[in-house]
Amino acid sequence: MDPPAPRAAIFVLESSSAYGTHTIRSHRRSTKKGEDMTLRNQRLAEIREHIKAESSHDMKALLAGMTSDCFNDVAAVPKPFRGPKRVAERYRKHWAGFPDFKVRVKRLLAVGENTIVTENEWSGTHLGKFLGYPPTGKYVKVRALVVWHFKGKKLWGETVFFDMGRVLNKIGARITIPPNRRKAKRRD
Repeated sequence: MDPPAPRAAIFVLESSSAYGTHTIRSHRRSTKKGEDMTLRNQRLAEIREHIKAESSHDMKALLAGMTSDCFNDVAAVPKPFRGPKRVAERYRKHWAGFPDFKVRVKRLLAVGENTIVTENEWSGTHLGKFLGYPPTGKYVKVRALVVWHFKGKKLWGETVFFDMGRVLNKIGARITIPPNRRKAKRRD
């Protein structure tokens, strides 16, 4: 089953950026009778713990906060990672490519019924193989948009969006275009 699309913001949120302070407002403070900011706070705490585990490379803690049918969908990668074993594989490969990998939330953008959207920044030094590219020793900072999907209080998964071309440029990856694609025929 594919993760649901994010829904509209339902809480009052404020965040600051270089463009000033932004406020997202909604007239509703809860999605169901009895559901209040407590569930929102529990989910935000779950994100904090997940990021702490991700930045400290603590696989056990990272997976402990996720559902048994968890997923990690990186938009720049052809297929989502589904299930704890595949999600763990994704993180191990990322950590191998960037052994000093750290992530932080820069801004909370929106809160939906079962999703939270954040702007994140991850950083690290490319000291190992990453998506087939050999290590270059370059330090990078990457901005990303993350949609956090929840089932109740537990994190179901993440959908992560970032500019892969920019990442490859920052690590100094050499990209070659096969000869048969260099001379593209123009279609009028």
